[in-house]
Amino acid sequence: MKKIIYSTVALAISTGLSQAYAEEEKNSSDTLEKILITAQKRTTELQKTPVSISTMSGEKIAEAAIPDMGDFALYVPNFSTTPHVIGDIISIRGVQSGILASIEQSVGSFVDGIYRGRGSQSRFSFLDVGMIEVMRGPQSTLFGKNTIGGALNITSAAPTEDFEASISALYEFEHQETETQGYVSGSLTDTLRGRVAVLTRKMDEGWVENTYYNQAEPINDEWASRVSLEWEPNDQLIVKMKYEHGDWDNKGMPFEETQVSEGLALSYQLFGINGETQAGNYTTSMGNNTPAIDYGSIQRFIGDSDESAIRADYQLANGTLTGILGFSSYEFERSFDADLNAFDALGFEEYEDFEQTSFELRFVSEPKDGFDYIVGAYVQSSELNISALSNFNVNPADPDSFAGPAGLTAFVELGPIGMLPDVDGDGAITPTDGVLFVGSIGEFTRLNQLSQDTDSWAIFGQGSYEFNSQWKMTLGLRYGEEDKEASQGVHCSQWDTANILDPTTCPQLGFVLGEFTPHQFNDLSRKEDDVNYNLNLSYQMTDDALLYATVSNGNKSGGFNSFSLSANRDEAEFEQEQVVSYEMGAKLSLDNGRAELNIAAFNMAYDDLQAAIFTGSTGFKVENAANATIQGVELDGRWRLTDSLMLRGSLGYINFEFDDYDNAGCTDSQKASINDGFVGWGTFVRPAPGSTGLDGAVAVDLDGDGLTDTCEQNLAGGTNAFTPEFSGSISLEHEAELSDSLYLRTVVDYNYMGEHHTTQDNDPILFQDAYGIANLTLSLADASGEWDIALVARNLFDQEYFVYADDMPLFAGSKQVGWGRPANFGLRFRYKFY
Repeated sequence: MKKIIYSTVALAISTGLSQAYAEEEKNSSDTLEKILITAQKRTTELQKTPVSISTMSGEKIAEAAIPDMGDFALYVPNFSTTPHVIGDIISIRGVQSGILASIEQSVGSFVDGIYRGRGSQSRFSFLDVGMIEVMRGPQSTLFGKNTIGGALNITSAAPTEDFEASISALYEFEHQETETQGYVSGSLTDTLRGRVAVLTRKMDEGWVENTYYNQAEPINDEWASRVSLEWEPNDQLIVKMKYEHGDWDNKGMPFEETQVSEGLALSYQLFGINGETQAGNYTTSMGNNTPAIDYGSIQRFIGDSDESAIRADYQLANGTLTGILGFSSYEFERSFDADLNAFDALGFEEYEDFEQTSFELRFVSEPKDGFDYIVGAYVQSSELNISALSNFNVNPADPDSFAGPAGLTAFVELGPIGMLPDVDGDGAITPTDGVLFVGSIGEFTRLNQLSQDTDSWAIFGQGSYEFNSQWKMTLGLRYGEEDKEASQGVHCSQWDTANILDPTTCPQLGFVLGEFTPHQFNDLSRKEDDVNYNLNLSYQMTDDALLYATVSNGNKSGGFNSFSLSANRDEAEFEQEQVVSYEMGAKLSLDNGRAELNIAAFNMAYDDLQAAIFTGSTGFKVENAANATIQGVELDGRWRLTDSLMLRGSLGYINFEFDDYDNAGCTDSQKASINDGFVGWGTFVRPAPGSTGLDGAVAVDLDGDGLTDTCEQNLAGGTNAFTPEFSGSISLEHEAELSDSLYLRTVVDYNYMGEHHTTQDNDPILFQDAYGIANLTLSLADASGEWDIALVARNLFDQEYFVYADDMPLFAGSKQVGWGRPANFGLRFRYKFY
């Protein structure tokens, strides 16, 4: 396979070079505008930078009406973001992080030089953007904080010398969504410039009808603002300051029960619940009625974030000295109907707050005698506190509880596979036995807590030497250390509170139901040090053809599970993830400067890949998924076909394979094959440890207490979730002059996503077929650029697809999916003031 990949790239490069030579004699003044980037810590031309980078300007994002990172990712090869009920998943080249709060993203974001390693820090990354640069592969020697899978380098729009302002308002008709954006920018004094930007977004009616609450979900309400100042007292010094605040209050998720087990369907019938059992009609009945776990929607997500930064650039005779001091924080409360059905069974509440302080100092030299270099140091400290309540509604006095009279009748009707004993000794299992057996549980709460302090520092440097006008070599090194101290525990607590109870007073069946053993670890600690390198060799074959090859390594630190459920201390911790990456590529200018084509081929070998694993009923954990090999090809480019017509496109291919992964979570079918304890209501009953089933799935005792804690399978030879083999996009932009003062701009694009798994256990039932999404933007604009009005159509042909899927907790054999947004149409008006 590797030979095929590199042969394909070599053919593409040679074909491009042939075309470049063939076009040398043509003359044209309509060449492409050069794109300048800052990802290398100095301003460079994209086509002269020998690394794999995709870029998009803030103006392009605004013109195409790209609303968020999920839609933006469709335009970048081998890049995706996936919404999840617990947390979004960001993936580059198939490398992604788990959904748990205790794990950092494999793909880090840097906004104006401030590292954002956690998803909630980056909710408002599209606020008044200047440029987004997507760097693929490990980024280890140019950033104070290294990233293992890639990085997003986001630059905010800067204050301007001259006064200007803009306001944009969009109304989307299908889902009653309103978005407004605006900024004011200009000089405040001779040496001080300022900019204020605001974003508000509100959606009143989503695309999945929730019959339980009689509302369409999701429903979103969020806003953010940023104040930026630039002080330039002289030609040598410039100081940049910013403060950014975001606030969100979002309800619901676009979820639907796509498969309802026989047991759940029968329990709906016995309870008299009008539960949704028909898949694919964008309708759900998920919700809870019991007050403590009734959140008014499938999910309620409320939070706010703050970020401030001061950056100083001082120009010396031989280079620039830069210091960046940053502070970033957020807090949120996330509550959702964790049983994800119409049954009043389980509510989940998660509270998280995070604070991060960082400082980076670096020196970027001026080139001299073909040599330039960067050196720097970085320190960061952070505090993370997580508290999560899982409320099990096991109250016989509550008619909505699954331990109520109807629920106990369901136990009997379903033949609950030995769950209920003959407590009263009358020779028959009846609801009376259920009341005696389950009644002692009552309303039961499981409390998970993690408090973690992290301190890290690093020194890094990179030097480049031009041997001649064609050959250039770059070597980067980074040394870093990271210390983590944490306390982690899981307890039974008072109903819907964090008031911990004595385990001896808690019902033992509650521990089985909650899949946990009470414990508290107060002295968890880790210390890691690592050396990262990057070696790059480039060859400027002609003015229009740059070839390069890179070898680098990377790592992502280990940590502690916020959701570790067993008393096994080893389960509370996961180890460092490591990668060695090889890449070769070409950057070609074609058609006498009217076209560009960039090609990259890569091979990455991962050790101890971190993965989030669903334990079987109500828990997730992070484990190291052994080894994986990832290889593939990326192509992207643009071509000015005529003076008024631009073609852009990208194509990505990934071959992701786990070399060994014997602790992956099991599918429902595998659980059922071990014994009947994993089907219907049988999530309460566990087979003997070591029992095996379909495809070698095995029941595992994690903490050595003789009871099965989870089910594991071996996914060696399998691929990763959310990793299609092929993905791509194509965009056509046309400008037509209607009169001396008006022009019509048309942007049509098509984004393709190949077939892929949507769950970490590679369940074939939740497999997403290949699909494509077409978008259209028609803009009528004033020739001076003062105003425009646009029709914005996304998912033009109403393609159906799901972006999330998973097993339903507590009810094995039942599954839910999250639907992607269907066709939607809006009008947008923009006006600029000068």
